[in-house]
Amino acid sequence: MMNITMHAKAEEFINADSTMPVSYSAAKSAFKGILGTTSQGRNIEAYYFPGTSDKRAVVIGGMHGSELSSIEIARVLISELQSRSLSGGRPPYYNVIIIPSLFPDNAEKAKENPDLIGGTSNLGRYTTSNSVDPNRQMPSLGKSFNRENALDDLGRPIEQENLALLDLIERFRPQRIVNIHAIREKERAGIFADPRTTADGIALEYQSDSALAILMALYIHLSGGEVKGNNLLKKPTALYHNDPKVSIPGTFQPRNTKGSQLPEHRGHGISLGSWATTAVNDASYPHLNRSAIRLFTMEFPGYKRSIDYSGAEMKKQVRRNIELYAASILEVFLNKYEVEQDYSFTSRSR
Repeated sequence: MMNITMHAKAEEFINADSTMPVSYSAAKSAFKGILGTTSQGRNIEAYYFPGTSDKRAVVIGGMHGSELSSIEIARVLISELQSRSLSGGRPPYYNVIIIPSLFPDNAEKAKENPDLIGGTSNLGRYTTSNSVDPNRQMPSLGKSFNRENALDDLGRPIEQENLALLDLIERFRPQRIVNIHAIREKERAGIFADPRTTADGIALEYQSDSALAILMALYIHLSGGEVKGNNLLKKPTALYHNDPKVSIPGTFQPRNTKGSQLPEHRGHGISLGSWATTAVNDASYPHLNRSAIRLFTMEFPGYKRSIDYSGAEMKKQVRRNIELYAASILEVFLNKYEVEQDYSFTSRSR
């Protein structure tokens, strides 16, 4: 891996203990940092790359450790940005932090059992047999992350990997996020936009969010990649198939709070997509109030990494698809398309 220069101020930017957001302007060049450590002592890596604007983005791989292709996508993206940084190539428009593997313990568990990758056992998706789904551990909608009482919406302890992610989001204050996942049903793969709302769940404008997701999907499709879930050839959609339909702006937006059907409702809860796209207006912590963040869920077709497939041609085909998904982030998501305005987080009654 190429080395990235680490500056003292940049290190503070990643590891600061202050409850106030740390200005990204402290870091003017690319660097690698550590968000925290896992329960097994592995580092949660993060890579920062400066952009040409004051806008900020976050890219997350490996929310589910079983979805190893998501981690490969993130690392391809990092490699390309490292190459550009070292060669003086074109930087992104957005300042971006990339977390290649949010739950590295879980990912290692999946890698140790290559024959089970992509199987229905979902080995590596959950930290333990009793753990809550990692993507269902977020705070209550419209509420900030409370470090002193780190519980999710259902009162369950948030895993320390997600604590590191939530802490980063509240410090870095990104305007947009891509959460890279993978999906077993390949006809459902694509790029999807979660609808933004006020703190009280009132729908905000969605057209530009949908346009950006479709533009990313088109980039992949026109280059020969697979994004069948976006239905580009018939009636293009940026809505994930399990989510409620998008509400008219000014009306209440329903959310899907039931994910995987696990014993004791361990698959239920608030996802990152719902929490991030809901504005925060918390009277107890007013300095943490924020606008709704644009969040895009990337669902790659298949859990396996390119090296996990049999045959050189299949490996090459999957690797090409992974590179296209990474390129859609670099060339569309991190570029000057559908740039965010200052959305209000003002609370409104339903």
